[in-house]
Amino acid sequence: MSRAMRALALAVLAASLAGPALATERVYFSWNTEPRLPACDEGSVRSAVAGTFARADADYYGGRMIVTLDRVAEVSPRPGGVSPLARRYCEGRATLTDGSVRRVYYKLVEHAGFVGLSWNVEACLAGLDKWYVHDARCRTVRP
Repeated sequence: MSRAMRALALAVLAASLAGPALATERVYFSWNTEPRLPACDEGSVRSAVAGTFARADADYYGGRMIVTLDRVAEVSPRPGGVSPLARRYCEGRATLTDGSVRRVYYKLVEHAGFVGLSWNVEACLAGLDKWYVHDARCRTVRP
């Protein structure tokens, strides 16, 4: 290998090692632009929350599904923190098909969708998580 090729290889190696040290804003590659996650009350998010319960086993929620989702509010935004993935914690009031009204807690996570290309939602209906998938008080989807 010639000296020029060796010098070029060394320069490329040095540049690739210095790159992560210079990246202070974003520590990973992302196609997402700001805002990285949709708002808690957007239609796509409401549909995703309702769809989560519609896809669940019919016996798990006793055949109940969400009819309306209102009084939606963002509880705590987490644009990064320890993880570089943005998270948004939300809660609302869900009216179910049996007429009952329950609190619904949900978490939006960046890059948690299909093959990591989009956001995903994890949701919990308070008092109806009989197998404690999200803890007795839905703590896994709350800040």
